[in-house]
Amino acid sequence: MRYAGGVLAIAAGYYAFAVGGKALLLTGPAGEFWPAAGLAVAVLYLGGLRWWPAILLGDAGSLLHDVLSDQLAVPLGTALAQAVGDMAGLLVAAIILRRLAGPRAAMDRLQQVGAVLVAVATGAGISAAVAMMSVWAGGLITVSEMSVFWRSWWLGDLAGGLVVVPLALAWARPPALQYHGVKQGALMVAAVIGLSVITVSADQPLLYLIFPAFIWAAVGFGPRGATLAVAVAVLIEVWATSKQLGPFVEHSPTSNALMLQLSITVAALTTLCLAAIVSERERSAGELAESRALNGRAAADERRRITGELHDSAQNRLVSLIIRLGLAEEKTQQGAPEVAAALTGFIRDAEGVLDELRRIAHGVPGSGLTTLGLAGALRAECAASAVPVQIAADDIEPSLSAIETAVYLCCLEAVQNASKHAGRGASVRIDLRRTGDELAFSVHDTGHGFDPRANGRPGVTSSGARIEAVGG
Repeated sequence: MRYAGGVLAIAAGYYAFAVGGKALLLTGPAGEFWPAAGLAVAVLYLGGLRWWPAILLGDAGSLLHDVLSDQLAVPLGTALAQAVGDMAGLLVAAIILRRLAGPRAAMDRLQQVGAVLVAVATGAGISAAVAMMSVWAGGLITVSEMSVFWRSWWLGDLAGGLVVVPLALAWARPPALQYHGVKQGALMVAAVIGLSVITVSADQPLLYLIFPAFIWAAVGFGPRGATLAVAVAVLIEVWATSKQLGPFVEHSPTSNALMLQLSITVAALTTLCLAAIVSERERSAGELAESRALNGRAAADERRRITGELHDSAQNRLVSLIIRLGLAEEKTQQGAPEVAAALTGFIRDAEGVLDELRRIAHGVPGSGLTTLGLAGALRAECAASAVPVQIAADDIEPSLSAIETAVYLCCLEAVQNASKHAGRGASVRIDLRRTGDELAFSVHDTGHGFDPRANGRPGVTSSGARIEAVGG
């Protein structure tokens, strides 16, 4: 029952597209724009080849409508042959599209745009060839007219496919709509409608006016916006042409058909390619940011591992060594003061090594960053700094763990550098602030400064690497 209902629904849709397409046709050797072909390819691609009976039923209904309304322009046998050719071309197009584009193309890759072009062009070529041979066999055209007939039929199916198939593929998955996006999208569609109306109503050929709207749709809204903009503009163009308006009614029917078909094809391909390029660049930028975040998290995990090993192994051994040296120093204090003095020096050296290990491990944030937040963790860590540190944070909201870790480490490194090099009486100020969705920070000290050409900038370089690792 579900399958039967689906067949009837698809057949009704195809019938509406076919009858509507015929109502918009001009007089010419064949149909200028045939959206029903695009609908059929989209259905067979998205739903599977098992829906071919629905397309056949819709085509039969369209043919019956022509017979009953006395609108059949060719003998019934020729029309049946054309229907068979249409069905064969549609099936071939769907199969090619699935092979080239995979099971679920979203028109966000240039490869998918090329796949749609190849599939629709091949299917339309088969349909046009069968139609051409059938009308020639019926004595309706001569040999000299065959090439013009094939070209017009092929371009009509191609133009229809390049408008409807990408539209169906791009909108196959429901988008996550937001008020801001809907408002901007409505403005874009209004711009397309307005420019299209100007294009078809002007006395001079102004087809290029619509392309800024196409660019806006492709760049600002991706494949969904691009396909919608093209469909709206084409619908207005075809309707105006059927009413003898616009730039496609000034020449012979064959020339008018050719210009309309080429205009639709070029506009659709250009807009689809631009939208796919923009989508690929956005996807690459997202993947790069994700890769940087993963690298940042991996580096933080590695630093934590090293810290744990330093604490559990080297630092514990040094503490034990310092204790034993202290006991030995006490025992030799009276009997061998020279040895005691040497042991005191060894103890200082060991304590210096211990401090150095702690400084190496200091770059890894502990549990304070998780429990106290970024500002709280910095305040707790800088309380024991050798220089006074003032921290200003305007109630910043939590950020991603990798971002907070990078900012935390950069601030601590700057404070440590100031402690070592700023000189006596210096102070440090850390500012944390939120700017939109971005976390910004700055570290200032009142030290005497240094010449970066002579001393280099190792602290700035390492901080820059941390920030870049999380996409900052």
